[in-house]
Amino acid sequence: MTEANWLLAGYGFSIYTAFLFLTGILMLLQGVFVLYQNFRSQTHVAFLLVTLSCFIWLTGTALEVSAPSLEISNLWMRFYTNYGVFLIAPSVYFFSVAFSRIRSPVRHQLVWLGYALAVLFSILLSSTNLIFSGMQRFYWGFWPKPGSLRSLYHFYFTAYYAASMWNFFQAFRSETNPKRKKQFGMLILAFSVALFGSMDYLPEFGLELLPLGFVFIISFVFVMFYSMIQYQLLDIETVIHKTIGWFLTSVALVSPLAATLYFTRSWYSALNPIHAGGYLGGLLMLFLVFVKYVHPKVDHFFQRGRYDMENVLDRFSDEVVHLRGLGELVQKITDTITNTLYAGRVIFLLYSERTKKLVTAVGVRDALKSDFQMDAEHPFLKWLCQNDRILRREFLAIDPRYEPVRREAEEYVQALDAVLCVPLVLNEKLIGLINLGRKMNLKSYSGRDSQFLSRLKNQATIALSNSLVYGRVEEMVKIRTEELIETQKQLIQAEKLATVGTLAGGVAHEINNPLTAILTNAQMLLLTVQDADEKASLELIEEASQRCREIVRKLMTYSRKPFGGREVTEVDLEQVVHSVIAFLGFNLTQDNINVNTKFENCPLIVKGNQNELEQVFTNLILNARDAIFKIKKKGEIAISISGTAGDIIVQIQDDGVGIAGDHISKIFDPFFTTKEVGKGTGLGLSICQSIVDQHHGTIEVKSERDHGTTFTIKLPRLTAGAGEPSQ
Repeated sequence: MTEANWLLAGYGFSIYTAFLFLTGILMLLQGVFVLYQNFRSQTHVAFLLVTLSCFIWLTGTALEVSAPSLEISNLWMRFYTNYGVFLIAPSVYFFSVAFSRIRSPVRHQLVWLGYALAVLFSILLSSTNLIFSGMQRFYWGFWPKPGSLRSLYHFYFTAYYAASMWNFFQAFRSETNPKRKKQFGMLILAFSVALFGSMDYLPEFGLELLPLGFVFIISFVFVMFYSMIQYQLLDIETVIHKTIGWFLTSVALVSPLAATLYFTRSWYSALNPIHAGGYLGGLLMLFLVFVKYVHPKVDHFFQRGRYDMENVLDRFSDEVVHLRGLGELVQKITDTITNTLYAGRVIFLLYSERTKKLVTAVGVRDALKSDFQMDAEHPFLKWLCQNDRILRREFLAIDPRYEPVRREAEEYVQALDAVLCVPLVLNEKLIGLINLGRKMNLKSYSGRDSQFLSRLKNQATIALSNSLVYGRVEEMVKIRTEELIETQKQLIQAEKLATVGTLAGGVAHEINNPLTAILTNAQMLLLTVQDADEKASLELIEEASQRCREIVRKLMTYSRKPFGGREVTEVDLEQVVHSVIAFLGFNLTQDNINVNTKFENCPLIVKGNQNELEQVFTNLILNARDAIFKIKKKGEIAISISGTAGDIIVQIQDDGVGIAGDHISKIFDPFFTTKEVGKGTGLGLSICQSIVDQHHGTIEVKSERDHGTTFTIKLPRLTAGAGEPSQ
């Protein structure tokens, strides 16, 4: 082989080989750039080895394919190309171990074993035909023929690549840091795409398919660039890497057009001027389409775009009027700033009427790890409100206007890592504050950016003010609606109870007459019957009739109209309670129930019916006794009476079983009872409420399960000279 052969004389280069060279160079540039960021990082070294291996593989493949003879192609294959191929799998595994920060000695030994096997395969390839037996020709050029041990290399490659992906998956599942988790996700995607590059092995088995593995490697390059820009993969965060990424992406997108123009030059130069002009004009149109539609998107991705801020503001004004919810509006303002100025972080604070503080707004895309709050009376916020100007962090130390609040301002911007603070002031009131972090492209905010923010803040302030007013009105409507619904429920309940009362009164009246006849005849027969069995039956009839008569009496009491023909006098509630306790005292003592009383030392006079009030207190005390017996054998009932200017308040408290939460709203309903069958009619508390209502009072209950119950009765106080109870 002559020196001219090594100097690429006679090589048949094509568009295909040009793309192979370009992809290999892109890979190597990416690896060198990553290493340049941190020469001491093991992860960066490992990534360089991955890209270097791919560079050797791709450029070697281009030289193999385009070699002027089979002999020269065979030499490139044995002494260059496959050295890179053999190094790919252990280098990827090395990178997975280093990036995942795996400390296992076994994994590190596997890295060395992988490189040792790569050296072994290289020696076998150079000295024997066991890996590749030679070269074969396809329509695109020369390609290797597999040897007897080629399947062993395939197993080695598959095992190491699978182990690499397993390392990434394990790290992804166990990672708790959101940013690192996204980085692992992008690495899994990138190396999964790159794996399809192994399709280049297929022609070795006689399949005449054009090897397009470089397409997937280009995709790998762009996924890695995206991860570096979006998620600071490999801890890279510099202006230059975005510039390089933008340049390489632009070159990659333009290169097909340039390559077409270059490699077809001999063809279109032979055309007549009209046809050649048409062909070149078509290529020019494609280039203009790229400049107008594709390249602006590339600029935007790499944060190099220059927006027409007038159009942005016009669109914002048109769109913001259709947003009603505060969260949607905050998100719209945040997105507009982020997409136009490439702000890396936007923290939106809003004034809260309830807490009188500025708090982190709901709906902010890049919120703090914990909610931030600041008192609206803070000196720095008051200064912002009075001056209504955008604060630039870099000017804090040199602008004398910040002197009164310099220390407070520095503490604020450090807490939020803010570069710009945009106050939203309306009618000398601070309603919000937008805080911008560094730009994603790490450039400084320009004067043009400040002008944009000044105009945007005016529109945003008005929109936020309207949204806050709308939100308050909506909240008031909601409260009023709930009140109306509750009132409607009360009216329905009152109507229902009135209907039940009327029905109960009519039924009781109709039943009372025949019931009296039954009871009278049973009692008369008891005076004459001598037989024990017959006498026992008549006693059962008498007992049942008396029970029915008691129920009828309660129904008639429940349905009775206020003071309808009943005796109404001045009633001393202290005397009423003493009378009830005296009446029930013996039974309560026998039941181990202690009654404590506490009366205010003043007249406790109401206007009403003493018998009915005694019935109310008797019923409540007996219910308290029953509640105590449900959980213990003895207990305490506390009765207190106190007065206000217009009411007398009676409280009856027990330490019994309490009332279940879902029962409290039903206890005053007629026929509702929690007692066993035959021990309660469910009318006692309904009658109590009816009597209290007739006395123009109220009865309320508070209870906690297993911690007792308190009934509170309020009755209008009868003041000196008053003829009617207080309303």
